[in-house]
Amino acid sequence: MKKILCSTLFIFIYCNSIAQKNDGTVSSLIKTEKNLNEFLSEEGLSKAFLKYTSDKGVVFRPNAINIKEYYHNNPSEIKNLSWEPEFAMISKDGDLGFTSGLYTLNKEEPSYGHYLSIWKSKNQKKWELVLDADIEHKKPLSNPKTQFLDPTDYKYSKLIGPKKIKMREDIVFSTDLLLSKALDKSGNKNLSDFYSPNVRLYFPGQIPVTGKSNVLNFIYGMGKPLICFPNFVDRAFSGDLAYTNGKASIGINKYNYIRIWQKDIESKWNIILDMYVFEE
Repeated sequence: MKKILCSTLFIFIYCNSIAQKNDGTVSSLIKTEKNLNEFLSEEGLSKAFLKYTSDKGVVFRPNAINIKEYYHNNPSEIKNLSWEPEFAMISKDGDLGFTSGLYTLNKEEPSYGHYLSIWKSKNQKKWELVLDADIEHKKPLSNPKTQFLDPTDYKYSKLIGPKKIKMREDIVFSTDLLLSKALDKSGNKNLSDFYSPNVRLYFPGQIPVTGKSNVLNFIYGMGKPLICFPNFVDRAFSGDLAYTNGKASIGINKYNYIRIWQKDIESKWNIILDMYVFEE
């Protein structure tokens, strides 16, 4: 009996590590997310996120709260939630990545939206979810094209030590802070200097908007200034990918925002995904 229990425990631990294994490619991240979705369909929402989440992970409900704390206090056995990644990327050193795409809550009247999941991995061992956020919108009329991006090269400066790592994070935080000051001083037109040409905007009630000109037209069309201020940053050790989150407002509406940043070949940080979640 003892041998059977030990064997069962070994299989559970082994399968759990394989389910989240990171091999340094974006496909391993996609596979981890697929495994999370399959586990949810079998065991329910709470158990799935408790299993795949970092101890420091946060979920926006609507403000940021520790994921494990949230699902411990709000247990859910929902099994009819499914999603499909359409945009994903990992850093050069494979310690930071994100996925995003369409989710569907299957019920009598299905509901739809887009999610953003940010993942981290220590020493390329396994992926753990560190941020989960989503917006709801109507059913899309067409299926989006998938874009899963591995790094184009793996060269980066291997700065070590807490001060140097902190310095890297400060650069991204300062860039987001610079954006907030520019918006406050001169209005929404300054977004153009911070957006990637292929930026994606996830905004409540709206199917994602893609491309700088389309995103800018959408924001300009609201006719009110965007005001924002960052309060958190995290960055890949390789220094090519990062994310920030903070508070934002447009008119009387208040939001939490999450931004994915990527450094281009000229070492300029650009926003490649800009998400806004209603703050209640």
